Amino acid sequence: MKEAEDIGPENKDPSIEITQTQSVIQQCFCEAKKEKKKNRIVMNVMNTQYNVVRKVAKKVFHFKLSYAISNDWDIFWADYGITPEMLSKMKSYQKVNHFPAIYCLARKENLAKNLMRMKKIYPKEYNFFPVTWCIPRDYNNLKVEFSKGKTYIVKPEASCQGNGIYLIRSIEELDSNEHYVVQKYIKNPYLIDGLKFDIRIYILVYGCDPLRIYIHKQGLARLATEKYEAPTKNNIENVYMHLTNYAINKNSENFLFNKNSEEADIGHKRSLESVWSYIDLHGGNSEVVQRRIRRCIVKSLCAVQPHLSHSYRSCQPSDIENNMCFEILGYDIMLDSNLKPWLLEVNHAPSFETDTPFDHKVKYELIADTIKILHVSYKNRLRYNQQKQEEYNAKVLGKTVAKISKETREELRRQAMEVRDKYECKHLGNYTRIYPDPKMNTKYEEYIAEANKAWNEFYGFNKRVQDNKEKSGLSPSTKKLPPVKARQGRTEVKSHAISKLAAPNRFCVSYAERKLQMTPVVNMNDPLNFLGTKNDTKLYSSNV
Repeated sequence: MKEAEDIGPENKDPSIEITQTQSVIQQCFCEAKKEKKKNRIVMNVMNTQYNVVRKVAKKVFHFKLSYAISNDWDIFWADYGITPEMLSKMKSYQKVNHFPAIYCLARKENLAKNLMRMKKIYPKEYNFFPVTWCIPRDYNNLKVEFSKGKTYIVKPEASCQGNGIYLIRSIEELDSNEHYVVQKYIKNPYLIDGLKFDIRIYILVYGCDPLRIYIHKQGLARLATEKYEAPTKNNIENVYMHLTNYAINKNSENFLFNKNSEEADIGHKRSLESVWSYIDLHGGNSEVVQRRIRRCIVKSLCAVQPHLSHSYRSCQPSDIENNMCFEILGYDIMLDSNLKPWLLEVNHAPSFETDTPFDHKVKYELIADTIKILHVSYKNRLRYNQQKQEEYNAKVLGKTVAKISKETREELRRQAMEVRDKYECKHLGNYTRIYPDPKMNTKYEEYIAEANKAWNEFYGFNKRVQDNKEKSGLSPSTKKLPPVKARQGRTEVKSHAISKLAAPNRFCVSYAERKLQMTPVVNMNDPLNFLGTKNDTKLYSSNV
């Protein structure tokens, strides 16, 4: 009896209760940690080669990284462009780092066509792009306008890193059968320490209908490695003097790497801020230059807004938040001796290689600010799943789901924009929104309207031609073809439509399967089936 009394509640050791309490708390903490880990944002990085992207996602935002062929992700980051099919299969809470129609800006010949078209309408406003000819289409025009003694720069239409670029002073040096973009050479560039240079400015497009454009504070200046002289017969082939591409100049024996991220004004790759300081110290006004550059960037995107918007709305007609696609663009701009900016090209997949500490600092901050502005939340996924579950339950019970009216949709869109603007005001980081902007030039809306008019005329004309062909029976879809006799040992093909099924699937990833003209079973949930490849999109990243 005494032993029983000793172990009663009044005689129980307090340390045991403390231990049990600590155990319960630890168990609750572990369960909360598991639940939190379960609700983490998933970022699919299977199609990016850059470690800095993974590092930012994991260390800064604590995302769960996925390398699986799966649709279970919140953000999909790829190094190359996407197809419309991928965007059309995405869920409303998912985001991908490309627009399907960005080729209208990122391919050299498309950029030239769109800007030259706008230049015909607004010759003064769109005079920030060198006069350009697309070969072989414009070869005869170039031949007529070619001036002897002047220098022209020739660029392959789908290359990067300075590959295939050369200067000419005679039309005979140009092959009229190859696909090139030819531009007048800017012979009076602004120089830093006697060296020719261009600047890489990072632009974020996070919305196309309407446009939402942001410019990042961080950027790069890429310098040539030999003192600049006007092009002559003796130096025209000196790429280290006339070309500023980092991929070319880093092979020069004169190239100086910047080994200190805090000293961004030395070496042959410098910070954007060091360029503005240099201009101010040498009698220029960097604020005016930056304002001109921003105008060039907005105007260039206004010229292609109808392309981006039409492609996006075709894939996601019911999206009201305008935030399923985002794109980091690398604008390459050169200044002439009068500090006038000239747009050279736009890269839809700028390199995120980090060869130097300075490179790492710039691109680390750029990616972190980009992901922060996306405002990705696990609640969006839960809300989407709940909505789909409710729609499914209503369908099972035979109830009809009421469609949202146009007025309600516009009100929801307006509310979503208010929430987005409020969030962005506090989370822009080093980004600055340059469109829309209360202080913006009102002519930007006019540029978009004119670009939309040109787009409708061009594609409307093509549609009328196609309709006329179908009515006249010239279209392959309506024209009856005779039966195709099969080779010996094979079943006779009775119909042209059946023979089309034997063609290789264009969304197939495997090159070997394409080569053998096989028709594999395509898993429509496989993101690889919708990703553009190098050969499909011809949009390559640039080594910066």
